[in-house]
Amino acid sequence: MSRERRDSVRRPIAVWSVVAGGILAMSGVALAAPTILAAQQTRVLVVSGLGGTPRYKKEFHDLVERLDSALVNRLRLPAEDVTILEEDPTSSPERSEARSTRDNVLSALATLAASAGPSDEVLVVLIGHGTSEGEDVRFNLPGPDLTPAELAAALDAFKTQHVAVVNTASASGGFVAPLAAPNRVVVAATRTPRERSATVFPRYFVDALAGDGADLDKDGRVSILEAFQYARQETERHYKDENLLQVEHAVLDDNGDGEGSMSAAADSADGKLASEFRLGVPGDAATGAAPTTDDPVLKRLYAERTEIQRKIDDLRARKASLPPDEYQESLENLLVELGLKNREIRQRGGSG
Repeated sequence: MSRERRDSVRRPIAVWSVVAGGILAMSGVALAAPTILAAQQTRVLVVSGLGGTPRYKKEFHDLVERLDSALVNRLRLPAEDVTILEEDPTSSPERSEARSTRDNVLSALATLAASAGPSDEVLVVLIGHGTSEGEDVRFNLPGPDLTPAELAAALDAFKTQHVAVVNTASASGGFVAPLAAPNRVVVAATRTPRERSATVFPRYFVDALAGDGADLDKDGRVSILEAFQYARQETERHYKDENLLQVEHAVLDDNGDGEGSMSAAADSADGKLASEFRLGVPGDAATGAAPTTDDPVLKRLYAERTEIQRKIDDLRARKASLPPDEYQESLENLLVELGLKNREIRQRGGSG
């Protein structure tokens, strides 16, 4: 699909910012009345780099296809909000927009920055090989390679958006410090640029989005933190099962200090922002309407769940105006409330 066609059909979609949680007993937290919020989009750019050999060309293409399917079919992002650049775009003519040259990558980011709403989420996933020589680190593309400085300059155009960059390539650890910034999540498959062997991390990162294993809170969505933790653990398991020395150690930075952590968690120095960047649309939030049912109890439960989801969205919209502790406590209470409401729905035989 051409960029002109994509722009003409691009439409707002409510990407609900909710996770599992919550009990009605805790709903006494002071919150503003639910409001109709401006639609928020999650925009994704997937780039597969230079394969080098037939094996890796096929591997990278297969990963891109699986990732695209996970984003569109499982996590229900609109296909027009997922931009794909590949070494050989003819391998997926219906989905690949252009060849993954450096100019095309930077152009795609510029287009995203110009069209993204101020509260949109933007995810960039790099799949391929990386190289390093001293401090010179690059992501390998057809033609000139992409440097951390070039990518960082392109990302600076996203002034207010929540941005996550997942570089799954070898030597990707060299991208962490240059890309680190406020309101940005940076994931790298390797701890340092000196880890230059081909990585298995991307295989498990895609698995995290394509399956149920990473959705720890079972809310139908996967956060960047959940995907990172799942992929890191499965990568470690892979090397143990194969009785191999582990040559890649994934890290995550989201506090802007440029120091990636292998043990990122929602309550640690790195991980809180990544836990809030969630992909997918849970339950009835995809359309804003409750699932069809003749059961009056389920109808009531679905309506109550929608109310909780709206309260969460309203709270998130007011995050910047609230003290951090008040925001976090209110959010946690609502998440607990939502989780228990989903459990009630499941116990009644509904989709929770």
